Amino acid sequence: MRRAPTSTFRRISAAVLGLAAVSFAPLPSLAADSLATPMTGQNARELWPLDVTVEIVDVTPTRNAKKGRMPRVMRPQSVTVRDGHRLKYSAVLLTPSGRHRLDLAVVPRHHPGAVEVEWDLEVAEAPYQTVDVGDYLLHRLGVGPTLKLDDEALVVARADIETTTEGRLRRRVRVGAQVYEIRIRAEVSRG
Repeated sequence: MRRAPTSTFRRISAAVLGLAAVSFAPLPSLAADSLATPMTGQNARELWPLDVTVEIVDVTPTRNAKKGRMPRVMRPQSVTVRDGHRLKYSAVLLTPSGRHRLDLAVVPRHHPGAVEVEWDLEVAEAPYQTVDVGDYLLHRLGVGPTLKLDDEALVVARADIETTTEGRLRRRVRVGAQVYEIRIRAEVSRG
């Protein structure tokens, strides 16, 4: 079979279309087109991790307290985490009435111009078992057995989501006669 002859007009039009397609090459890519740009926002700070410091402070006022009483501070925990990473902090404290176990979970997230902190706190209490006067006196003198604890029970559960522009968050929680202050510092590590 013979091929049909191609007209000069068709050849010229194909060449013109080819040149036109080549002349409209894509523009150079911009940084905003990068996969490193977060999909949820255009804020460049969202690319950086967060510095988070968590501590729990016993600020219970005591009777006959002297001015300038130092609060009992549990060892703070400082870490650098990525956006949305869950950080857990636990502390166990002996109180005059028993033992408190505090579990604090913190999730920092970038927020326009600030840091959003999601936190939840659970406090479990294990009270001392009741003893008679003789056993208590022997315990106080240091010659008797140690006081036993009852079963642990959840007494406080609190949670909140808060936005902080200063990078610091403080909340107080009362558990019976004890008062604890939660201190959370969350800032973008880039500064």
